[in-house]
Amino acid sequence: MKIERDEVTREEVIRFYAKYDWRKKPKGPHPDLDAWPWDDPGGLDRMLAESELKKGVLAAYRRWKLVEFGVSDILECAIFNGIFPGEPQALCRLVLRGKVATWHPDRATEWWQPIGSGMNLDVHAALIVRPATKNEAPAKWYIEDGSGRALALLQRILQYGEIGRTAWAYLGYESDERSVFIGSHPELRAGIRGNQRSI
Repeated sequence: MKIERDEVTREEVIRFYAKYDWRKKPKGPHPDLDAWPWDDPGGLDRMLAESELKKGVLAAYRRWKLVEFGVSDILECAIFNGIFPGEPQALCRLVLRGKVATWHPDRATEWWQPIGSGMNLDVHAALIVRPATKNEAPAKWYIEDGSGRALALLQRILQYGEIGRTAWAYLGYESDERSVFIGSHPELRAGIRGNQRSI
């Protein structure tokens, strides 16, 4: 993992995510992000939910890092458990079970064909990542947004042996203990998990 920016604010990450998600899935008028309560995780969760955006993790971290993941980092990620019901979430285990090689999205996406054709996942399509919980072991990281993009990229890497390919990610590292998400996942509190100290 290569760290590109060491200090990224929660506001920057949420603004990035909202812009990306709104472009990907138009939902009507954009919210007035300037009026959002940037130091209140509960208030941010309410605004995210009202705007039909993912709440929880985005508000749960005060500080993030912008990083570049190599293939070994991607293999240490867990993905959304609804993609392969009843299977492990860790990409390293899904590769061993042959799931990654045959996967394809269950709906039309803007990224499936370009990534399959060799497009890089640049910073404008960065993943949103947090440290993994015990339930997501043996993964070190969990992809909160971008599981499909990570799967498509890993599939391309494995199919063509393109081990130099990378993906950009915003990685949450300083948790906000006022967050409902952190309160329900105490192992993610700053300083408790070893992987948070090693970011």
